[in-house]
Amino acid sequence: MLHRVFKAYRFLHNSMRIPNVISLSETESKIRNLLVDYCNYYNASHRDKPLTLRITGGWVRDKLLGYDSHDIDIAVNHLSGEEFVNNFQEYLKRKDPQFSVNHVHTIKMNPEKSKHLETCTTKLYGIDLDFINLRSEEYAHDSRVPTIEFGTPLQDALRRDATLNALFYNLNEEKIEDFTERGMEDLDKGILRTPLPPVKTFLDDPLRILRLIRFASKFDFAIEQETLNAMREKHNQLALSTKISKERIEIELRKILTSHNPSYGLQLINYCNLSKCIFFVEELKKEFDVYELELALSKIPHQVTVASAIYLTFEQLILESKIKSVFKKFLADGDTRFNFWLAVILRPYSVVTTKSKDIFHQYLRLGLMARKSDITRVSTIELTSSEILQSYFRDPNSVRRSDLGTYLRHFPGYLDLNLIVQSYLECVDAIQVETPVEIPVPNHRVQCTSDQEKLIQSIINKYESLYSTIESLNLSEVHLLKPLLDGNQLVKYLNRKPGPWMKQAIDSVLVWQLDNPRGTKEQCIEYIKSTL
Repeated sequence: MLHRVFKAYRFLHNSMRIPNVISLSETESKIRNLLVDYCNYYNASHRDKPLTLRITGGWVRDKLLGYDSHDIDIAVNHLSGEEFVNNFQEYLKRKDPQFSVNHVHTIKMNPEKSKHLETCTTKLYGIDLDFINLRSEEYAHDSRVPTIEFGTPLQDALRRDATLNALFYNLNEEKIEDFTERGMEDLDKGILRTPLPPVKTFLDDPLRILRLIRFASKFDFAIEQETLNAMREKHNQLALSTKISKERIEIELRKILTSHNPSYGLQLINYCNLSKCIFFVEELKKEFDVYELELALSKIPHQVTVASAIYLTFEQLILESKIKSVFKKFLADGDTRFNFWLAVILRPYSVVTTKSKDIFHQYLRLGLMARKSDITRVSTIELTSSEILQSYFRDPNSVRRSDLGTYLRHFPGYLDLNLIVQSYLECVDAIQVETPVEIPVPNHRVQCTSDQEKLIQSIINKYESLYSTIESLNLSEVHLLKPLLDGNQLVKYLNRKPGPWMKQAIDSVLVWQLDNPRGTKEQCIEYIKSTL
């Protein structure tokens, strides 16, 4: 299980020091040797400005933590990424015509979206490599767009989002370089801090606020106090809302909510007062009632507080229940977990009156630029208690097979997601948790009282019974059920012209099928004739 893997990782992290060497895989060694061969060739005729290549960022961090990583960014000291790759290609053509570098792609600078760095991407031995130049940045008092120049390794390290992401691996010398002089120590202690004063770091790219929360929730690391204080400043929150594209925010939010500890990430989002700049977008005011929007938005922090506080208890209890296999599938799918948390967090938007447009659909489209599949799922799943489920829980015998089957068909392929969300929202509504003011702590688990655990268990028991009924009625894949009669057959057998009546008739066919799973087509025809 995912949570057990990371529990083991936390134990190892707390009991072992970070190594000061990196072991390359066979493929990584081949890449390193090929690149260094070219550097030696280049340096023979450029002794005044020799080339040095350094792998930067996440690859170094992950390798030191014991993870495999294929996200390789290589910093070049005296050439742009594009210049290096072009020269490297020419070298390979002369050295070995059979060897080719494919899929070269250059990403140009885009200061308006905080993407100031020109990158050239290529592939070696099946692994994508991004080549960039070392850089320095200078800010004018009246501008948030930096002046970019070639920089030293120290300047490049200082501009990064965290000291533990500012570690370099020198390919030429095969050694780790810690130019901030804090990266290795912070990685060993599990601390996230910015290399420069955090105000300067976030000025370049406010998205780094969410990136630090993502790393904290991924690795169970603590954020250093000065950095955390800067993340709470209003001007950084405003910049995150106005300067950063919604697509980039969605990417970071997805990684937070699908990390091994999304509860911790959500607690940090709450503590930094980021709900409004993440879970709201001004364009909604043009389409929905402003008072209702503000009311919903004011409830989201509390929703996040309760949902993040009780999640681990809910997870533990449901993994000990009869529907643990359903929940294991849920844990194994990142998209499903992302949709789960979005639905839970956005539940307060249910108070917004829906007119011609759906509030959840519009927020996900405008506020996150979310994928169509995410929009469909979150917009469709029940965020308020279903009448059918309420009737079932009051008296299972009062609900016909067709009632339950018709309800479940509304969630084609994500029936389990809907029911897990429903069960969890019941728990969130039932549990009272005060909003904490203290700093979120990694590895801290909110202890539910025995009464709260019993309440959560009773709700899980209800859904155990529901799943048992769904299985006994053979409704687990009811969304795949096809009508015994299609439109053409109805027109033929009923001797009627096509028209609006056909939809109602086909719906009636499905209801009859659900209540008569062994019925024949002829019997169904007779039933439809009698109803029409």
